[in-house]
Amino acid sequence: MNTQPRYASYHISKYDIEIHNALFDCRVFWARVISSETESLFTQYTKHTFYEIQYALEGRIGMLIGENRRVDFDESDFIIIPPDTYHQIVDADTRGARFIMAFTLNIKKNELRNALEALDLPLPHRETPYMRELLSLLLQKSYRNNALRKQQITSLLESFLLEILEVLARKNTLTSEDAPKNEAEARVESILACIRDYHGIGLRVSDLARQFNLSERHLNRLFVEATGQSPKEAINHEKMKRVETLVASTSLSLSEISELCGFCDEYAMNKFFRRYNLTGLSEFRRIAKKEEKK
Repeated sequence: MNTQPRYASYHISKYDIEIHNALFDCRVFWARVISSETESLFTQYTKHTFYEIQYALEGRIGMLIGENRRVDFDESDFIIIPPDTYHQIVDADTRGARFIMAFTLNIKKNELRNALEALDLPLPHRETPYMRELLSLLLQKSYRNNALRKQQITSLLESFLLEILEVLARKNTLTSEDAPKNEAEARVESILACIRDYHGIGLRVSDLARQFNLSERHLNRLFVEATGQSPKEAINHEKMKRVETLVASTSLSLSEISELCGFCDEYAMNKFFRRYNLTGLSEFRRIAKKEEKK
């Protein structure tokens, strides 16, 4: 049996990439994987002028924040360390791995800026399935000094950061009013959360029924009663929101967006888009950019 950590062989070189879109300006300095198989996971007590993501790929990590605040996060959790914040990894599994990334970030939207400002005391956040998929793609691409590879890395980094910001914004808007009122609504809310985590990408109603131990007929009935829409409509709604966000607020090409959103090609994505929108993708992007400049 292979007992090697899944991420022991991955390495991402240092790079200097700038990202500019409607939501944020960002400069990524470096990103890498540290595995206990190759080097110590422990760090010195330090702070720096940029943001840092610490992402547990395997095992558990214990970090000291500030003078005496300890934060533990497990596999698939991540924290964001704000600039000028002392931190040190003081405890870690003997077999583990973490992904770290250093970057500056200027948020242009007030709601996202407020979410980021709430990170004075970093807390662990749970990854989304889409985030793990983006990270897996990113880890498989080493940086090379050519235009094509740089564009690939930039596109993945932009989507990865956007996903992180959406996690923070979503968590910031949760209130007690969001609590389901009964068991059926609780089950539907769990399924909706799953759909949102995947942005509807790659999901089928049969997948949801099997995952939540329901028949498709029962799943449809629960959804219609609780939300007024079918689970298929909920999936398409979240997928449409993801396409709109990427088209309107990022610099990703339509071809790159179609790939990230699970379409076979740009034509298929445009056909899907026109089912819900009177304009095509290119016109939608043009209008969004025009509105952004006002």
